[in-house]
Amino acid sequence: MRSSGFILLLAYILGVLFAEVPGIPYVWLILGCIFAFAIPWIWRTGPRAELWITAGLTAFFASLYFQARVPQPSSTDVSQYAGQEIAVRGTVIETPTLNRDRNVRFVLEAQSVETQPPKPTSGKLYVTVPILQGTGLTLDREISVTGWLYEPQPPQNPGGFDFRAYLARKGVFAGLKGKTIDWETASEPSSWGWWALRERIVKALVEKLGVPEGTVVSAMVLGRRAVDLSDDVRDRFVNVGLAHALAASGFHVSLILGAVLGLRRNLGDRSKFILGSATLLMYVGLVGFQPSVLRAALMGFAGLVGLATQRRVHPVGALLVAATLLLLVNPLWIRDLGFQLSFLATLGLLVTVPPLVEKMDGLPPTISPLLAVPIAAIIWTLPLQLYVFGQTPTYSLVVNLLTMPFLSVVTLGGFLCGMVALVYPPAGSWAALALLYPVRGLLAMVNFFAELPGGSIAVDKIELWQLASLYGVIGAGWWLTTREKPRFLKRWRSFSLLLLATVAGALVFVPAVVEKANLLRVTVLVTREQPSIAIQQGWNTTLVHSGDEDTTRYAVLPFLRQEGVNRLDTVVAMSDGAGWTLLFDTLPAHQVYGLDAIEVSDKDTWKALSPGMEIFDEALEIRSIVSNLPVLQFSLSGEKWLILGDLTREEQDILLESAELSQVSVLCFWGRSIDPHLLSVLSPSTLVVASEIDEFENREIAIFRLDREGAVQWTPQHSIEPVLETPMEF
Repeated sequence: MRSSGFILLLAYILGVLFAEVPGIPYVWLILGCIFAFAIPWIWRTGPRAELWITAGLTAFFASLYFQARVPQPSSTDVSQYAGQEIAVRGTVIETPTLNRDRNVRFVLEAQSVETQPPKPTSGKLYVTVPILQGTGLTLDREISVTGWLYEPQPPQNPGGFDFRAYLARKGVFAGLKGKTIDWETASEPSSWGWWALRERIVKALVEKLGVPEGTVVSAMVLGRRAVDLSDDVRDRFVNVGLAHALAASGFHVSLILGAVLGLRRNLGDRSKFILGSATLLMYVGLVGFQPSVLRAALMGFAGLVGLATQRRVHPVGALLVAATLLLLVNPLWIRDLGFQLSFLATLGLLVTVPPLVEKMDGLPPTISPLLAVPIAAIIWTLPLQLYVFGQTPTYSLVVNLLTMPFLSVVTLGGFLCGMVALVYPPAGSWAALALLYPVRGLLAMVNFFAELPGGSIAVDKIELWQLASLYGVIGAGWWLTTREKPRFLKRWRSFSLLLLATVAGALVFVPAVVEKANLLRVTVLVTREQPSIAIQQGWNTTLVHSGDEDTTRYAVLPFLRQEGVNRLDTVVAMSDGAGWTLLFDTLPAHQVYGLDAIEVSDKDTWKALSPGMEIFDEALEIRSIVSNLPVLQFSLSGEKWLILGDLTREEQDILLESAELSQVSVLCFWGRSIDPHLLSVLSPSTLVVASEIDEFENREIAIFRLDREGAVQWTPQHSIEPVLETPMEF
């Protein structure tokens, strides 16, 4: 019966997981028939044929259910007004927070477009407004926002964040860059709500602890979505592998539930069930109905039911039931990264921690679980991290081990202080002072490891087949360590585990090594006014960059992470900017050059690249050809490139007079108007432009517009072609 239940639950989860694969529903039906015929013949004591048919049908209907629940804009959706400035009235349905630009962001449930007369509309809007306009905005308020309505775009650069897909999963198909909020017509905030309780707790904790200590404690109790935590602090936690500490998750639920029940250990089972259920309800309401929290709460409730009924609850079964129930409510949660990581980490703790603790029998009983928990979580979540991010924090295991006492004390203490603050805020504020030194110790450790060199290891993003193979290897390792095996397998168990670890490493690194060995590629990224170009020769990477901070954060670094770049060999600065500090804090560079008198901020080892000076790096030759202009020339594999920044017509005339120009293969131009005479002298076969430029008649030149086609790449085999399959939309 247990095996049959597991099979049906897994069938539903897998049906939802692979629902977007074309034709997959019918594949499940075919697999169900094949298993119904083959499995009973191979496994005579196993589930009968009827179960496999039922499993195939379950996965079939799960895939159809997922596809039916995928959000689609309705005929009255507010996105139909994209491309114009309008006023939209609606209700705030997501807690307002600050983005990196210090603008207030929130989701608005649209009700009408404020025309004369107002037109009813529907759908959700992702809204950003200036901080002065959004100050004091709360959940559930009805407001009118005026601004520019736009359709979110897919990523323009490889490795970039797909903002359109992210919003679409939430049922949002348009954004509003708001200018003003009409506060005169805004409704009054409700006097009670979960948002009001959260705000009461945050104010009490921050009042005495201050910033960032108070906001960190608040985030560890309520999750970072409920608190305006500074980007710098959040980035440091993420970079050292402690992102889970600031996201309400199973760790917080189990810690708080265990502490509450432990304090009332003398209660009867029924009383513990009531107290535990009330604690779960309170915590879920405070942090919000997030899938990772709901999963943990359902598993905690299952444990409480088992406690009250004096029956043992199978933990893996409880995990599968919790996941299935959540995916029945909203199958789209399967695409939520927090849900995926929470599910995998919990599965790892359930099936891997016991054998790890058994293997660590030589250690003290209090130490082995502390080691086994982070090791198991890392093992089961690492493949997904490599698939999504292409990198993993270097010191994650050490950081998690050292900070575990601090995390436990601050989380539990913050929750207790928050409960006191709900009753009497001044008492909660004064009680929070006891957490001042623990949270400062935690921040000191995070800052220490964040400042260490090589904070993360980047590899090429693994493919789906590698992801599936890695989890197959992990499953084989679990099977070897937890089940009764034939004698010959017991004898060779250690060797088998070592072999599996070697196979896992080969699955990750061998494809990357093979690709790097033959790599010769130039990638021109989509940027605003100045170029950002990555030149890859095997393991060597040269970056031509302007130093713009947004370009560095959202284009350059994601691309380099995706490519598994851990070190830059040569950097050429076309201009100075705040992004250089961010770049060099993340990736070390062997040598840095700046055009003419450009001095790269916070880089003592930079060298001036004067006109006529040349840089050689294997088959690459880089040369500056003119003073005081953002112009650079390089040659690679017989192809000559000329890079022009945002040159005006007057600056192009200076270039023609001052430099000895010759024919080039590729011309990259970031200006708005190009001199026909300059184009005639250079005679490029390919022209890459940042955006639309003045019309000119030359049908022999292949033109690529970065703002329309996205980033482009050159290789010896395919010349220049767009990287992304989805073109830009207007």
